[in-house]
Amino acid sequence: MPTINQYLKSSNSQEREYSLYWLTAFGIQSVVDLRPSEDLIPIISRHIEGEFDIKRTKQEIHRFYDQAKRGSGDHHIHRSEEADLVSSRIVEAFLSNDFELSPEGFSAVHRQMFHGIYHHSGQWRERPFSKKEWVLDNASVIYPAPDLISSYLDYLFEQERSIDYSRLSQRHKLTCYSYFISKLFMINAFQYANSRAAFVYGIKYMLSRGYRLQNDTFAKEAWYFRNAIIRAFYTNMHQGIYPTTTFMEMFLGNLFHNEDNELRNHRMMIKGE
Repeated sequence: MPTINQYLKSSNSQEREYSLYWLTAFGIQSVVDLRPSEDLIPIISRHIEGEFDIKRTKQEIHRFYDQAKRGSGDHHIHRSEEADLVSSRIVEAFLSNDFELSPEGFSAVHRQMFHGIYHHSGQWRERPFSKKEWVLDNASVIYPAPDLISSYLDYLFEQERSIDYSRLSQRHKLTCYSYFISKLFMINAFQYANSRAAFVYGIKYMLSRGYRLQNDTFAKEAWYFRNAIIRAFYTNMHQGIYPTTTFMEMFLGNLFHNEDNELRNHRMMIKGE
């Protein structure tokens, strides 16, 4: 992990905020084992310190990789380049004030993050999907068929828009946000990079509601968050296992309210028969 944690103790509020955005972006990337390049650190530092805006920061990252490709003759996008490019786009998404609570808004975030990296960025999945999950002892969640994605998304967003958050307690708000983010993940709307898009969109949603990142929980516990999402909607009645947002609420409580909940992956793991 790049050493930008020093900015977390800065007396400059913008430096603290920007460093948390970058650390959170790195954590989100780590769920698919993407790690930022050490070469990115000087560019990030200049953004955090206010010398570069996010547009200039992205340009500098592109320039770095363009020069590297000219030198090597290899013009493919490799994992380090994806890690750096997408991290900068995640930070750009967090810094942007625009937010649309709709399937179209969700699609736009995926497109903004992955254009030029994945084909059909921002387009709904067209093939069935399954994935073995460690937290489920290698079972897979049952994801919707491709032809149901649009209707699932429409219903989810309609439900979310109907909630009056002004009437809810702080804890109940986290329960509702956890439910929404986990369901968004469960639909698995995109063929590639669904989890990262759902994480970014979910956090961006909370930022748009006035929440602020309080610490680097995401950088340290991104894998926990992914497992917590899986547990938030997994059901196995034969084993007496039912959906619970408790683990997600603990994570979000730490991230946005600076709570001190102990986050342990093994406590979520389901043992198969």
